[in-house]
Parts: sequence; structure tokens; C-alpha cells
Amino acid sequence: MAEAGNTERLSGPLRRLLELASPLPDFVDAYAVDEQGRVVQQWHTGSRRPFASRPIGHRSFVLPLHVGPEETRQVLVRLSSHDGLIPATPLLLMDDVSFLERTQGELMAYSLLYGGLLALLIYNLLTFIATRERAFLHSVLYLGAFLLFNFTLRGFGYQFLWPEWPRFNQQMLLLSAGLLYGALTLFSIDYLNLRQQAPRLARLFAWLTGLILLSVLPVFADRFAWVLRALVPLGIVYALLLLGTAIWLGHRRDSLARVFLVAWGGLLVGSVVYCLRLGGFVPYGIVSEYALELGAAFGFLLLAFGLACKISRLKRAKLAAERETYELQRSLSQQLETQVNERTQELEEANQRLAAMVRTDPLTGLLNRRQFETLLSEEILRHQRDDKPLLFAMMDIDDFKLFNDTYGHQAGDEVLIEVSKLLRAHFRRAGDRLFRLGGEEFGILLEADSLEAGQFALERFRHSLQQLQIPHKKSRHGVVTASFGLVCCSDYRQAPSAMALYRQADQAMYEAKELSRNRVVTRSLLEKA
Repeated sequence: MAEAGNTERLSGPLRRLLELASPLPDFVDAYAVDEQGRVVQQWHTGSRRPFASRPIGHRSFVLPLHVGPEETRQVLVRLSSHDGLIPATPLLLMDDVSFLERTQGELMAYSLLYGGLLALLIYNLLTFIATRERAFLHSVLYLGAFLLFNFTLRGFGYQFLWPEWPRFNQQMLLLSAGLLYGALTLFSIDYLNLRQQAPRLARLFAWLTGLILLSVLPVFADRFAWVLRALVPLGIVYALLLLGTAIWLGHRRDSLARVFLVAWGGLLVGSVVYCLRLGGFVPYGIVSEYALELGAAFGFLLLAFGLACKISRLKRAKLAAERETYELQRSLSQQLETQVNERTQELEEANQRLAAMVRTDPLTGLLNRRQFETLLSEEILRHQRDDKPLLFAMMDIDDFKLFNDTYGHQAGDEVLIEVSKLLRAHFRRAGDRLFRLGGEEFGILLEADSLEAGQFALERFRHSLQQLQIPHKKSRHGVVTASFGLVCCSDYRQAPSAMALYRQADQAMYEAKELSRNRVVTRSLLEKA
């Protein structure tokens, strides 16, 4: 809890504006007391209360004081926080004109800052698109994270973007800080080329950033004090480690690291001065209040220069590599051409094998479930366009689990292979499609003119399967059999879906199983289940 008082005697009916020049206090309770000790005005606002609670729509807290002739007002301001962390908050008493001038100056300064950083962000994004250099993409993330963090820290986010969500405003401040560390890590690793120059340091930064991001997660449970207690020491360790890394690389005569060192040093100094101002160790002033932004602007400008140097270095390296490659290609062109042709042929063969593996079931060689889900929808559209009936059947080997338990899984696999061979032998029309949908379940898209023709084809197959006489002593038939559910779709006035077709066939198949198995049950798509 913090309390402050201010007294002023006026000779006429005037209005004064008391600004609490910080958007960070959670709860602000202010009381204007007259000479008799009566409360004549009171305000209850804060960053954890809706933005509409502020008497004047401003990023910080502005309280309008109304004082009559020869009256005295004593203003008591109580600042409180849900976590006990209260930043030093300057109190500024101004008239309307002074407040307007101050506000306009602030808006102009922040407009220049945010506009400049946004322009730099867009430039880096376009440069990344042109060069595909990841350092530019990560600089975009870094700039974006800083803009989000600063926009929230300074109260603009709460004022313009989410004024009705105070809890989200609190969360966004710490979440954007975590994102800022993550983006800075990505940028620093690429800019300083740590993966090649110091891979252990790159991994250390990745682990430390992971800890920082994990430490931010309790904000979703409203544990802001926990987050700050973890984030502050981790942030200090991170900042010192990054500073030491830049010094070490700069000592190795890395010009990019030296630019980074100066840029990071400027941002670090600005951050430290601003934190000291928040803690009350440094008095409020233009430099101390805006040290963070000044350091950031200085740092980002230097980093933009460093990125330009990096691109120049990459261009020189690319030209040297191109010259070397050209000489090598000219001396080994014939050999390389032969190797490329051989490799291309090998890759084509490998791609064909891979494509077949992706489309087919490895055990049976039939099309797999992924292909089934793709082709079924395509076949529905094709048959609908050609106005032809579409027949789809589900087949399940009867009592297959009992077969596996009795004869073993190897024997079960052999049965699946034999059934697949028999399917291919029976369904050989151009429009027939065979699928293994999983386990002992198969799908069949039949090229037939009617439901009766499809049923006849399935009955022929069912009879042929039974004639194989594969022993199955746990089956009521004594041999391996199968049950079928056949669905025919011929009316396309209501566009059928693949799911409806599959569901109807599945239900028909289970109806066949309930009717003593080893049979074909047919159904029209329009019939009720």
C-alpha cells in the first residue's frame, strides 16, 4: 500500500488535473477532502479495473479536481496491488492546457518511436522475403515482441485494444515479456552465428529461454508475483550472459558482435535506468522515464546497421562460393552429369516406392485407409457427375480374433494375404477399388450397374472364400468366412457424404454378423439405420 498527499489553495473556481504518471498500479483509490475533512470527490480505478472506471480516458490515471474560490483540497491517493508490488508513481498536478501539451508531446514521441520501429519491422520483413535470411525474420519477431511489450507496458494496449479486459491486460504484459526473450534468443543465435561459433552457448540460451517461458505460464492462474520472482533473476542472468557472449565474440574480432555489443549495451542501460526509476531509486524525469525507449531506439538502429553489414558479408561469401562452384562445375561437369542422372533415377525409383508405401497397406498390398478417405469422396463426386450408381461394401473376416488366438498372428497374417489375393482376383474392373481399412476389415468400391449386380459379385466372392477351406475350428462354419455390408447410392438429389456411405455400409456389415455371419446384407443409402 502507498499513500500520497498534495495541497493547493486557489482563488477562483478552477479545475486541476492530477496525473498518476504510471499505468502500472493495480488499484488506485483517491479522495479529495475539503477543509472540514469531508470527502467531496473520490475515484476508484486501476489497471486491474475496467478502463471505463477512469474519469478521463488516458493511458495513465488522470483525476479531475474541482476547487471553488478560497477553497482548499487535500488529495489522498492510495495505491495497492494484489501481489504487493507497487511501482514508484509520480504525481503531477496540472491545468488543462499543461496536461494537453504534455499529452500531445507524449503522443508525438511515441508515434515517432512506434512508427519508426514499425517501418523497420516492415523493411526487415521485406528483406527476409527477398533474401530468405533467417536473421531478418527473427529481427521481425524481436521488433514485434518489443512493440507489443512496450505498447502494453505504457498503457496503450489497455486504452485502445482491450479496455474491457483488465485481467488480460495484466497477463499480456508478462506474456509479451516472455515472447520478447524468446524472439531475442532466436535473433541473437542467428545474428551472432552461435550455432557455428559456440554451439554450447546456443543450447544454453535455448534452455534458459525455455525456463523463462515456463516461468511466465503462472500468469494464467493469476500468479503474477510468482512470475516476477522467477522472471527477474532469470532475466538478469540472461542479460549478463548475452552481454558476456557479445564481449567474448567481439574480443575475437567479430565486427558484427561488436555492433551487437554496443546495441545490447544501450538497451541494457536504458532498461536498468527505467527499472531503477520504477523502484524509486532514480527520480522521475524525462530521461529516467523514457530510458527504456531511448535505449531500444538506439539499439534497434544499430542492429539494423549490423544486419546490413551481415547481408554484405553474406553477399561476398556467396559470390566467392559461386566462383568456386563455377570452377568446380567446369572441371567436373561430365562426371557430375552422370552422377546426377544416376541419382535422379534412384530418387525417382525411391519416390515411386515411397508413394506406393504411402498409398498401400504393407501386408496385403491393398490401398490403405488414408487412400480410402481420399478416394471415397472423389468417387462420390465422379458418380454423381456421371449419374451412375455408386456401390460400396464393407467386409469383415468372421471371428478373426478367435482365429489369431487359436492359430497365432502369423497364421492370421497369412489369411489376410490370401483374402487380399482372392479380392484382387474377383474385383478386376477398371472402377473397382480395394482397401484394407484396419485389422480384418476391408472396403470395396464396386463398378456395377445396380444393387443386385453388386450383391451377386459379393456372393460369388463369399462363396469362393468359403471354398478355400481355410480351417477355423472356432467358427460355426469350420472354415474362414466373411460378412458383408453393401450400400448403393443412386439418388444424388441430396448430396451424399463419404461418412454417411461408410456408416451405412458398416451398419449393414454388423447386421450381417448379427444374422449368424457369412452373408451379404444390402442397404440403400436413403434407408434409415
